[in-house]
Amino acid sequence: MTEKNLARFYQAAQETWSQLPPQARFRPLEDGKVLARYASLMEGWTEEVVQGFYDTLFAHPATKRVFREGERPEREKTLRDWYLRTLRGPFNGQYFAWQALVGLVHVRRGVTNGMMAAMWNWVTGTVAQKARETLPAEEARALEDAWRRLAFTVMALIAEEYLEAYLEALALTWGEDPRVFLEKAQEAAARLLAQLTPS
Repeated sequence: MTEKNLARFYQAAQETWSQLPPQARFRPLEDGKVLARYASLMEGWTEEVVQGFYDTLFAHPATKRVFREGERPEREKTLRDWYLRTLRGPFNGQYFAWQALVGLVHVRRGVTNGMMAAMWNWVTGTVAQKARETLPAEEARALEDAWRRLAFTVMALIAEEYLEAYLEALALTWGEDPRVFLEKAQEAAARLLAQLTPS
């Protein structure tokens, strides 16, 4: 993926980032230092994270349907590469643009935001458990907090781009300008809400 190809996702990531209150989002400097401090330890968890992630997905019929026959090794490699890249940093514009790109990939593959959020919860829970098993309480808490902020920030990026890509694809399908289509979608949502309001 080239910088030119990522341009749309840089912009999407910046727009979403600007909407997230600083106290509630990932802190690249502070949280990045915490993750860097424990990167070697967390690398040792790689196979357990990857194996457990896909065991969880393949054990549930709705998430198992997302995959084509025989593609699990390829998907495991993708997750492994993401996890190791995340541990090594840096947490820069390219990294967050790459996370936004996942939203478009999820639209293409039929991965819902609900599935994505549930699996981020699984990964976050696994990292927290491993941290508590291997680190003193204060250090484990620092690692859990940094990872949780990363998780929720990346979830926001993926979910926002998912919605944007989905609406854009629908607009293009109907030959509409995506901005006009978004306005129509907001108007339709207002009508639906009005139907729910008691008279």
